[in-house]
Amino acid sequence: MEKEFYTISVYIDKDENMIGIPCGESDEYGIADIDKVVLLKAPYSDKQIESFVEEVISYCYTKKHNDASPLSTIEKYTKINGFVNATKELTLISIVKTAQNYSIMATYNDYEKGPLVIDDDERILLNPYKKGELAEHIRDMIQVYVKFNMFYREEQELEEEKKKKNGTI
Repeated sequence: MEKEFYTISVYIDKDENMIGIPCGESDEYGIADIDKVVLLKAPYSDKQIESFVEEVISYCYTKKHNDASPLSTIEKYTKINGFVNATKELTLISIVKTAQNYSIMATYNDYEKGPLVIDDDERILLNPYKKGELAEHIRDMIQVYVKFNMFYREEQELEEEKKKKNGTI
């Protein structure tokens, strides 16, 4: 049965490796990540990026979110407890697919809340998109948010505030 939307989380590490996690139904949250991880090691071609995204999307709703587990899928994968800690070295790109389009949104890491969506940098692609178009947007986000992090100064300021709160400065 076709769903109204499919959402995936694509975490990118500093080496540009991608960790894809699909969503599924959840009695507790409505929709949440399921215990399925797909990896794409760098370097990769545009075709590999787009195949990777479509593969992760294909796993959406194939099982339910594990509501009984206190750990998120990314915590289980990284073996780091706490969502904020598990994601602090990763950049998250959220991708939502509907019958009409794909929405691609990057995030920045808040040191207290974890990844927060950057609303003013949402990329919308028609579904179906042109070959190479999805990969182009993902590569651009990697350049901006992973390689040349425009929030570097803000991250440093947040880290200093956190240290002041904890009395380590």
